[in-house]
Amino acid sequence: MRVGNDPEWDSKSPMAGLLKLQTEFYTRLTEETLKYLRHIQAASLPSTPGTVLLPREGLQLEASGAAGDTVELQLEIENRQRVHCVVTPMLSPFVHASGATWFPSAVHQTSLLLAPEQVDTIKMQLPLPSGIPDGIFRGALLLQGFRENAILVAITVVPAKTAVAPKTPVARKPRASKPTRRKGVKP
Repeated sequence: MRVGNDPEWDSKSPMAGLLKLQTEFYTRLTEETLKYLRHIQAASLPSTPGTVLLPREGLQLEASGAAGDTVELQLEIENRQRVHCVVTPMLSPFVHASGATWFPSAVHQTSLLLAPEQVDTIKMQLPLPSGIPDGIFRGALLLQGFRENAILVAITVVPAKTAVAPKTPVARKPRASKPTRRKGVKP
């Protein structure tokens, strides 16, 4: 048996008409919900070139590791609004004092949908490239759709640990004892 969705088939079955109306309703509901969430997300964070985002005082994420290691950033967020909120974490490029710039390839969830009063944790894993210089790289974490300020991020790249051979004790000659002198006695 073959079933089609041509207009003649719709007119023959009342259930087909109901199914068509339900499908159209849910399609429209999905489109409008996504449109609403995108609107909320776009309204809360400007994304045009030339925009300056100032970091919030006293809030900084820090991690350290050697070149080739993977460091993890972790941040707990809470939705204090009365509506659902879409949060998209984004990392800016990181800059070293020497001017070296690192574009991190973070491994993290792309977006979160937070219900009102929901608390969730954002975890980001950042692999440190093998050729990255030692020192502190500074950048920012943007929570697009959640807050207008950036969160400072400082990644300290430490020198790679080198294998140190265990020290072997060095044989020393025993000290020659000095003759002791007594008072009043001449040699």
